[in-house]
Parts: sequence; structure tokens; C-alpha cells
Amino acid sequence: MSRVDIALKRFDAGFNCAQSVLSAFAEDLGLKEETSLLLASAFGGGMRMAATCGALTGALMALGLAQGFDNVDVDKKAHIENLTKELVARWTSIIGDTDCKDILGIDVSKPEGRTEARAAGVFDSECPRCIEQGVTLLEELLASIA
Repeated sequence: MSRVDIALKRFDAGFNCAQSVLSAFAEDLGLKEETSLLLASAFGGGMRMAATCGALTGALMALGLAQGFDNVDVDKKAHIENLTKELVARWTSIIGDTDCKDILGIDVSKPEGRTEARAAGVFDSECPRCIEQGVTLLEELLASIA
């Protein structure tokens, strides 16, 4: 099963976008699936504020695990900064924005916004598209530096 399939299956099971993307990379990055789900649980719905899309934050968390730094090293800091900017630029060129409310066209930070989004079907159309792009763009970026 591909990472995209894993991520979409998790989303269909009720996990948020960030959990779905991060957990699709967890095993390969030495993170237990359960830990990835816990770690990313607060990032769905744009951190519950309709801010940065959960699928993007999930991809950025996985990028940090794959290429980040755990000691203060100027070169490693510059490396992850460049990769982060590259991932966000690729994301924006395809999705058009980074914020959940702008991607969905609805502010899902409030219960009435979530109700409106469900009724409009955006959780069924836009969220899977973002999850797929988050996984695919990260896979492409990691493959390009391997």
C-alpha cells in the first residue's frame, strides 16, 4: 500500500489531516504509528484555528524527522530551512494557499464553520486532495535529496 493510500485510509477512519500525513511516514522514520497520531493530533483543522493546513504541518513534521537537526549546527539548520521553504513553495504552487480557511473557503475554527464545511462537502474533496499532495510532495522532495 502506498503512503498516499495509507494516509487517505487513516483520514477516512476519522484521523485529521496532520495525523494522516505524518503517520504515513512514521514507520520509515523510526516513529511508532501511535506516537505519530498523538503528536499530530493537535494540528488538524489548521491547529483548530483554520490556520496552516494540517496536511502541510504533518508533512513538515515528517520532514523534520527525516532531515532535521537535534544539535545546534548552522549547516543543518540551513539545510532544513531550505527544505522547508522548498516544500511550502511546492505546496503553494499546487494548492494555492497554506491556510486551511483559505483552502477550504470556510473558517472551520468554529462549530458553525465545520457544519457548513461538512454540508458543502469540502472535507470530502479538499482535505483528501491536500493529504495526497502533502504525502506526494514530501516523497518527491526526500527522493530528490537521497
